[in-house]
Amino acid sequence: MKGPLTLGVEEEYQICDPSTGDLVPAVDQLLEAAPRELRDQLGYELLHTVLEGDIPVALDVDEAVESVRQLRCSTIALAEAQGVAIGIGGAHPFADWRDQGFVDTPGYQWVGHQLRYLALRNMSFGLHVHVGVEDVEARVYIANQLRRWCAPLLALSANAPFFEGVDTGFQTIRMHVFGSFPRTGFPPRFRDWAHHVDVIEGLVASGAITAPRQVWWNVRPHMTYGTVELRMLDMQIDLERVRTFIALSQALTAGLLADFEAGRPEWKLEPAYLEDGWFKAQRFDWDAEIAHPLSGEVVTLRQEMEALRDAAEPWAAELGTTAAAIEGLDRILAEGPETDWQRARWVEADHDLRHLQREIIERVKAEARCEQSVSPS
Repeated sequence: MKGPLTLGVEEEYQICDPSTGDLVPAVDQLLEAAPRELRDQLGYELLHTVLEGDIPVALDVDEAVESVRQLRCSTIALAEAQGVAIGIGGAHPFADWRDQGFVDTPGYQWVGHQLRYLALRNMSFGLHVHVGVEDVEARVYIANQLRRWCAPLLALSANAPFFEGVDTGFQTIRMHVFGSFPRTGFPPRFRDWAHHVDVIEGLVASGAITAPRQVWWNVRPHMTYGTVELRMLDMQIDLERVRTFIALSQALTAGLLADFEAGRPEWKLEPAYLEDGWFKAQRFDWDAEIAHPLSGEVVTLRQEMEALRDAAEPWAAELGTTAAAIEGLDRILAEGPETDWQRARWVEADHDLRHLQREIIERVKAEARCEQSVSPS
């Protein structure tokens, strides 16, 4: 394989009232109060109630996860000093879209003006994993191929059963909410890097976007960072699950990079079958039947997860990440997605979503083991 498969991770944090669990518009306050070193890792998202955290480029999975942990702990300490709290999940369970507002940056003001209600209602939170791929043609090939694994990865990461105060009946409502935006869901299959560039430039020329970052597909060959970016994952409370998804992203990319370098042809993925699996990954449990994305044969989501495991396992072994990627995946397969934990705790709390959200806030801090970190000064 050419070049190291470096890692980047972006997380979208909920800014919450520690007593009620509701979203609060405190992103400006947090960014102004952050010490410089921490401020460099934090940024705006579309709404005043969201804070984005970005780790420095990591050389391996362990370094990436430790950076995520330390950034979570520093951000939690910053939030507590400002009288707010950090929540994590694929969607906020009960916040009201009418209480939201757009951050005051030109890019996000433009998005807000374009999308209005859709953007105000976007109280969704994703985990994005970047894997470094130097060759631009390899980047396009890998992004094309990764479309196959979007549905099982989303189903494994599902962590958003509640929205606007109700149980949605979905395993994850996040991609329904965010997927109401244009330029989300599956990207087209690109013939090569030039085709990808032409499409992005055409969207800019037409006024559909002002910058490539306003293309929000499930997976994209990044034009700025030299990475393939996986964007389908819900935010995870459990850091060990974050480790698993980072390791799986890297292992799958390694395998596809090897395929590219060996000149193996791309799969002939059927868009209708991809969409079938994508919806069912959001709506149903893992026994749901889907059309296999290549053959159309009836399989279950769980069978596609097992196929993903088979694809990742040899490359996890090559990278030394079998424990993180494969044993971690086996643990998720045994325990279910975090959405199951949310629903179980909600039932135990007599269907009180505010109680659930407060419990999530406490668990976020406990899972990060913040006593191991030094709080920002």
